[in-house]
Amino acid sequence: MWYVLQTEPGLEETVKREIQSRARGGSFDDCRILYCVRKKRYLGAWHEERARFLPGYLFVVTKIQGLIFNEWNAMLETEEIFGCSRVICPVLCEEEEFLMKLTGGRNEIGMSYGVIRDGVLKVIQGELTGMEPRVKKIDRHKRKGYISMRIHGEEKLAELGLEITEKTNKIVEGTR
Repeated sequence: MWYVLQTEPGLEETVKREIQSRARGGSFDDCRILYCVRKKRYLGAWHEERARFLPGYLFVVTKIQGLIFNEWNAMLETEEIFGCSRVICPVLCEEEEFLMKLTGGRNEIGMSYGVIRDGVLKVIQGELTGMEPRVKKIDRHKRKGYISMRIHGEEKLAELGLEITEKTNKIVEGTR
């Protein structure tokens, strides 16, 4: 079971350490900040960089349903963790499965590579393979894709590394 906790963007690592130091042993399996690999152009070349996948969000993973939720609420009643919201929400089952598939069980989402043929995206390599319907927007110049997902009760567009290596359009006879 995954739970999501919202914090101030940039304070994710601090909040993660606080949670790990204050939580009772064995109450959760992992506290994750998800990262993704993106490409950025500088000094005349493209470089891979690691960035937060969902800035301001932490994921707490546990096998025991309800335990982390109850423990978290009890902890927040007595203590305040700087920069952290007082709400922890369960992640919907379909979104949890999507995140597991996207991350492959790790905390990092790699670059994806695809082609656009006749206006249709086909991802040929990377974590977005087979998830083309989730891609809502593509910025070919910045080598980014935006996927739709529901997190913390709201619909979000999340940014991932997506490079389009080829784009072809069907030429209709008689249109030249």
